[in-house]
Amino acid sequence: MILLVASLIVMPLLAAAKRRVGVALHDNLILADAAQTKICMLLSVSTLLGVGLFQLTRAAWLDPAAGFVIAAFAVHEGREAWAGELIDD
Repeated sequence: MILLVASLIVMPLLAAAKRRVGVALHDNLILADAAQTKICMLLSVSTLLGVGLFQLTRAAWLDPAAGFVIAAFAVHEGREAWAGELIDD
């Protein structure tokens, strides 16, 4: 749980820093890595929400539901990266 909370604090800062460097250097690989770092932060959010809500409700379906939300976001980010849209943001 401590690692997840630390990830919620550090990952957005790291993603923003990577994005600034990627834009300054016009480097698509760094921009893609920044997007991956953002996904990592969302995975932490999803895991914390899933664990917390499970502890409150004991509803086992919450974990796979959170996984589908993250998978949909990852597919969206992957399509943007594939199309080169990360540079335009």
